[in-house]
Amino acid sequence: MLGLGGSDHDFSAALMVDNDIRVAVEQERLSRRKHGAWLWYESPVRKAIDYCIAAEGKSMAQVDVIVSSDILPRRVTHDLRDYQVRLHSHHLCHAASAYMMLPSDVKAGILVYDGFGSPRGRDPTHPDRNCRETFSFFLFGPKGFDCIGQNLGLGFVEDDFPTSITNSVGMLYELVTSLLGYYPTDCGKTMGLSSHGVPRFLDDLENFITYGDEISACFQCATDDPALVEMIEGVIHAERGSFSVRADLAASLQAITNKALLHCTRFFSDYAIDFFCLSGGCALNTVANSFLIENSTLDVPIVIPPHCGDSGIAFGALWLEQFQRLGKAPQFTFRGHALSPAVSRPGRCYSIEERREAVHQFYPRIAVDASITSPTDLARIVADGAIVGLFNNGSEIGPRALGGRSIIGDPRSAMTREKINRSIKSREPYRPLAPLVLESKYDEYFLDKRNADPFMLKIARVRERCRKVAPAVVHVDGTARVQVVPNDGDPFLIELLESFEQLTGVGILINTSFNRRGEPIVESPLDAIDAFLGMGLDGLYLDGEFYRSA
Repeated sequence: MLGLGGSDHDFSAALMVDNDIRVAVEQERLSRRKHGAWLWYESPVRKAIDYCIAAEGKSMAQVDVIVSSDILPRRVTHDLRDYQVRLHSHHLCHAASAYMMLPSDVKAGILVYDGFGSPRGRDPTHPDRNCRETFSFFLFGPKGFDCIGQNLGLGFVEDDFPTSITNSVGMLYELVTSLLGYYPTDCGKTMGLSSHGVPRFLDDLENFITYGDEISACFQCATDDPALVEMIEGVIHAERGSFSVRADLAASLQAITNKALLHCTRFFSDYAIDFFCLSGGCALNTVANSFLIENSTLDVPIVIPPHCGDSGIAFGALWLEQFQRLGKAPQFTFRGHALSPAVSRPGRCYSIEERREAVHQFYPRIAVDASITSPTDLARIVADGAIVGLFNNGSEIGPRALGGRSIIGDPRSAMTREKINRSIKSREPYRPLAPLVLESKYDEYFLDKRNADPFMLKIARVRERCRKVAPAVVHVDGTARVQVVPNDGDPFLIELLESFEQLTGVGILINTSFNRRGEPIVESPLDAIDAFLGMGLDGLYLDGEFYRSA
């Protein structure tokens, strides 16, 4: 089976045999255009499909069925018209992609919220407008699933996608992000900026928002009201676009997101569930996720899959297809082993021949350093101050670098953060860097184990020890977006962290994504070498070999 992810962004493909996921990749990693941006003459998923098919030595003739969501671009379904293609509701795919991470015998409540999902008919009072999913509430269990309600927004009927959607946290976040001067897809920048501000514009924004007592009206927001844009532009102009006004707007927007998420979870309070899951693009908001953990009355674990954005639609559609075939919840594996956390890095491994060929293309600009061949060797040079690109087996799916395609560094000096942000990645200096830590060491540096997450989708408040020994990973508000490595996690990362602690007494490393500004995270050895040289890193660890610029 072949699953396809994406809507108008974040396209992906995943290949599964029986219940075993073999490989998956996002189109952006191959096209080298962020979020898989595509042009009119090309397929937004073809590179990802070819990658998965080739990785498993298969052919398209061996694919029994192709599955995705019903807002996959028509260009794709046209190109695949000779194959059996089945489409499911967009939000249902998101929900299934979260439930698949759990044991198949548990009950879960799942909230899906994003920019917008599948069409849900026309608005009878406005013939040029249609209704779209914005919030969906699901119950999943071993015998099936049920949608207990949806909140819908109004869009404009276009060929493929609406130009705006009301009643959507995702679209409100994009709107404010754009008015702050970023691209609409740069919502992560707005989230990082919010920690530098105070929510003094909360009342102004909430003049356009209501939080209803029914699921169908849980979040009502007039994102299409020109007065909303005028208000935001007015406050920015009044303070000459200063950093403080932009940070305070971001903080006000984040407060609304936190409030809306907490409000929505109350609709699950009457149901007996073992887990609560979040999915959809808005589930990438780590600040809101941890706000929920710390304030929710739901006394169950909160799970967010690493692929909660539209790239994860591929996995959710595969789960739904298998559920229909089996009549019960399937238990997926990843390459024959437990799904979590390994499925967060489903990219293929590159052979030594492929790596050497890439190196030869850049010779004599790089040279191998034969003294560094292991995680212990790598820990030694990082402890000496090196900032290194890490190319470690399979690549990640989703926007977080989880040790497959990462830049790592020593967190003991705040100046390391400044160097990475300002000089190496040429990005805003207020952007945080993530700490990588063994799960067994989490409590030594961070508070509240509920925020220990292997997928970097929650934030934790730091202990005083972390402030003192690892200031480079502490955000301005005293938090950190932690990635924990569990006992059954990547052996390479475990040895790396243990070796670094033996050398320095600190069990934390800086982890940030391996990409240049404006580019996706690297995928291939060629991408990695090109980025390593372009950013001026101190070295590149390429699956067992270490290279320096010559």
